[in-house]
Amino acid sequence: MDRVELLSPAGDINIFKAVIDAGADAVYFGGDMFGARAYAKNITIDEAKEGIRYAHLHGSKCYLTVNTLLKNTEIERNLYDYLRAYVENGIDAFIVQDMGVFSFIRSYFPDTNIHVSTQVSTCTAAGSEYLFNSGASRVVTAREISLEEISLIHKRCPDLEIESFIHGALCVCYSGQCLMSSILGGRSGNRGRCAQPCRLPYDAYDSVGNHLNKSGNYLLSPKDFCTIEYLPQMIDAGVFSFKIEGRMKQKEYATGVVRIYRHYMDRYLSDGADSYAVSCSDMRKLLGLGNRSGFTHLYLDEHNGPDMITFKEPSHKKADVSEYKESPSKLRVNCRVTALLDCPFSVEFYDDNGHRGKVIGDVVSHAQKKPTTLDDIKKAISGLGNTPFGLGELDIDTEDGIFLPVSAIKSARRDAIVLYEEELLNQSLPLINDFKPLPEIKNISSTMSDVFVSVSTLEQLEALNSFRFDRDDFINRIAVPVKFFDKALNYFPKKEIFIYLPTVLRQDYISDIRISDRASGVIACSMDELGFLSEISYPKEKIIIDHRLYTFNNRSIDYFSKTGFINNCIPYELSIKELRHRDNRNSQMIIYSRIPMMVTANCTIKNTLGCRKQNDIIYITDRKNERFPVACNCDYCYNTIYNSKRYIAFGMREELDTLGVKEYRLDFTVESREEVFLILREYENVFIKGKPFSLKDDMTYGHLKRGVE
Repeated sequence: MDRVELLSPAGDINIFKAVIDAGADAVYFGGDMFGARAYAKNITIDEAKEGIRYAHLHGSKCYLTVNTLLKNTEIERNLYDYLRAYVENGIDAFIVQDMGVFSFIRSYFPDTNIHVSTQVSTCTAAGSEYLFNSGASRVVTAREISLEEISLIHKRCPDLEIESFIHGALCVCYSGQCLMSSILGGRSGNRGRCAQPCRLPYDAYDSVGNHLNKSGNYLLSPKDFCTIEYLPQMIDAGVFSFKIEGRMKQKEYATGVVRIYRHYMDRYLSDGADSYAVSCSDMRKLLGLGNRSGFTHLYLDEHNGPDMITFKEPSHKKADVSEYKESPSKLRVNCRVTALLDCPFSVEFYDDNGHRGKVIGDVVSHAQKKPTTLDDIKKAISGLGNTPFGLGELDIDTEDGIFLPVSAIKSARRDAIVLYEEELLNQSLPLINDFKPLPEIKNISSTMSDVFVSVSTLEQLEALNSFRFDRDDFINRIAVPVKFFDKALNYFPKKEIFIYLPTVLRQDYISDIRISDRASGVIACSMDELGFLSEISYPKEKIIIDHRLYTFNNRSIDYFSKTGFINNCIPYELSIKELRHRDNRNSQMIIYSRIPMMVTANCTIKNTLGCRKQNDIIYITDRKNERFPVACNCDYCYNTIYNSKRYIAFGMREELDTLGVKEYRLDFTVESREEVFLILREYENVFIKGKPFSLKDDMTYGHLKRGVE
């Protein structure tokens, strides 16, 4: 079996080198910009140059995290020069979330590999194949998927590298689907600034006020992931790269985890599964390096369950583990020296793979006084202490009575080892294309009254049907879940009915998706759904890219447009000021919703009420007594946690009309019939009748005024 890759994090240059010495095949790290750990120390470009050189000499690879959403100004002003510096210094791949960044790299650095971040939450073979065909060399799978789902991806896309997390902290939310830190505190997880609200205590209540905290208050805090006992199954399923979490962890953690996983990966690859067993002492070592109420491996073989939640203690604990002093790894290199009378002196370093570094010096002369001995030459040649190399075989061809200055021998050694190192690292520079900025967008102001409405429940659909408008034609386009499509078409035979696909699409549920030919279109929420829709040859012009697919900048809009997906929905985290520079011509803009702050595979309803498969809604309250609805989607087995306040942008009507958007959108999620009536009437009053906005209690403008860093 081919060697798989053990991938370690590095928060600084010392950890970078130490994890390679401990056995990592590759290292991922963040630079000064655009990484998902904005508050980490991170690594400068000069340190990265040093680290990449060190890694490549040891046969390891280096990946830079560029896995945040970028604003237009960041892409057009900063991204090219930033990435170019890493490409010129030999970076092996970029880890990317933003499809605008993805297309940017494909355009300007076409030889550099792209690894699609777990922030894209890829779950299916369809989504993985779509990304592979788009130019990704690797997909970092969603943490939530099982061994079986990984295996299906590998079978469908055998040439696509699969990277999966194996150890460390877990997000309770599907990565890239979390707005909780952003909405509550302005620190966006999509911008590398997550404040980890999942690690805070919450009280849970049912719809009539019964307290549901039976096991503890830390309902959203997962245990740390540990899969060391499942390495054989993961390798057999097709995982190529085994990723350890922890770019903000200390060196003892990173090197300790790498060393233990290296040992067991090598054991399985050499001896097979029959003798594979993890010792109790090594499990204790892993626990001692850091854990949260123990470990979990839950997602590998189960969809969800309370066993993965800490409930009582969210903090990361570690034992007093003394740091293992990792000796710098030395590469063995052979040396051949020729020091014969009246012949040119030469030093050549070489290896079994044909790499050479040779220096030819002056002609060797007769010794007038003290001759140069064999031991003198050995001592001068063996001084490789400050280099990455250790001396292997040393072959010296010399004779008595010669004279060579020791300084000349050392100088030749230094020059020869430099030449050998350069030969070892000799790589052709990847192709770099000249940068061309996108043209500025000038949005045209427009006053709109028509609105696109989406509903999530039958009660909301029936409310929409029974509401009596003063003007009946301002809602012409309606989106509903798959199961309500026929009823919606019966209610509204003259309107355009869209199917709103689930937030997360897993392999088990693809067969449940039936898109009627009578549908006017669909709203797609994930790359998995774009892959699925491509498989069934669904017309791209009938697809709306949802806000969850993050057309955050004009490069991402351009990417989707060039691949045929013209229509999109504006993400929540952009301000009015930033939206004025976004190309909104084919965009919906949500102006009413309960902002979805988390989407989780782990089910808070199951962990409190039990699994009832009734699409229940419960409520969790935080320390400030904010009350967040938690809705269970049992059709596709995920929870959505919604904001405690209603997002209503009606009061910014004048600013909204300057953005040039295609249409406004109202998203109904957990609202009752009466709440639907209230919002529809307020929309009609403000946008049709021109009355002042009146619903100013229990509401938020989201990021429209404050934006995110």
